[in-house]
Amino acid sequence: MSSSVDSGDYTGFLLAAVTMCAWQYYRSQQNVKKYENAYWGERRGRARVEQEMKRISNIQLNTDQGFFVQPIGEIHSCYRQCIGTPRQGLLAPGSRATIKLTSHISPESLVGLDSFSHVWITFKFHLNTNTLKESKNFTSRSTFNAKITLPMLKKKLGVFATRSPHRPNPVGITLAKIDRFDKKTNTIFLSACDLVEGTPVLDVKPYVAAYDTVPPEDFRIPEWIKETVHTRNTVNIRPHCEEYVRKIQNKLVQYKNDPEAYLLGLRETLEAEVRSKFQTNRRMNDATQGDTVEVPFDETIVKYYWVSERVFEIVDIELRAKNKTLLIEKALLSTEDGVNVEQVAAKLAEQVEVEEGAEGSVLYEEEF
Repeated sequence: MSSSVDSGDYTGFLLAAVTMCAWQYYRSQQNVKKYENAYWGERRGRARVEQEMKRISNIQLNTDQGFFVQPIGEIHSCYRQCIGTPRQGLLAPGSRATIKLTSHISPESLVGLDSFSHVWITFKFHLNTNTLKESKNFTSRSTFNAKITLPMLKKKLGVFATRSPHRPNPVGITLAKIDRFDKKTNTIFLSACDLVEGTPVLDVKPYVAAYDTVPPEDFRIPEWIKETVHTRNTVNIRPHCEEYVRKIQNKLVQYKNDPEAYLLGLRETLEAEVRSKFQTNRRMNDATQGDTVEVPFDETIVKYYWVSERVFEIVDIELRAKNKTLLIEKALLSTEDGVNVEQVAAKLAEQVEVEEGAEGSVLYEEEF
């Protein structure tokens, strides 16, 4: 009898211990998720502060250390944020954008442009989140970060050996295809364009192959670019998503009443998506827990699973709320539960360093 009681007590104790361990594991997982959410919430706020500082610095521009360049127009694009935007426009020929020229640019400036197929666009990286570092480049003894880490390369390279947006002068150049232009509205319609909504345009020049193409015998690029330039993902779109796009086609802007072009542009965009190894593993882990990646495309929010390293599955598409653009992939959360963001940042610092590269911005993808 005593042996039976002892055995029952032991079994009960064992069950209680297992239950306690399971509960502690569950709580630890919840805390980890809370730390991650708090960190990303802090990062989202930091991005907004940086953009506001950029706006203020533009208003209070001091040209003593340089010169003033006035935008000639602004980009309106199917891409609403930098995450998800292809690193080169020619990787997504179906992408669409327009350049709306400012009122001080005469429509006569467009005369003759219809004779060319492509244009070079000089622009400003207006969503950089390293405003303070940029402001110190030419006004103090500090130097600009010389090297950056690229998503597809584990080692760092000098900034001038890359197309990183984080440069001493945040100016970029890209090639886009001219579809047409409208002198009445002073608008150039483009495809194969990798620029984000609101990008300030500094100049437009026609592409001339005889001048802009390097002879093959003189052309040289590093091996790591040759190995990665043709990398493509497999993108699967669920049938109900395609049907939904057809239903809302009249609410689209860049792809208005052209759902097939929308689906093609979206597919090409995700086929060219490149992330760091850390980001890829995190998104694949999210997929196992039923968490989707969310990116805006034209007037929609696209939700997809990162099924494996090079396979995406689009599971939902919905209309984007008016005047709302996501700055990060999800509306990740805040510190309402009293989580110390500094502690969170410290816990994730090692991983974040891998993800961010040199400058700490998720708003622009490195272009190589």
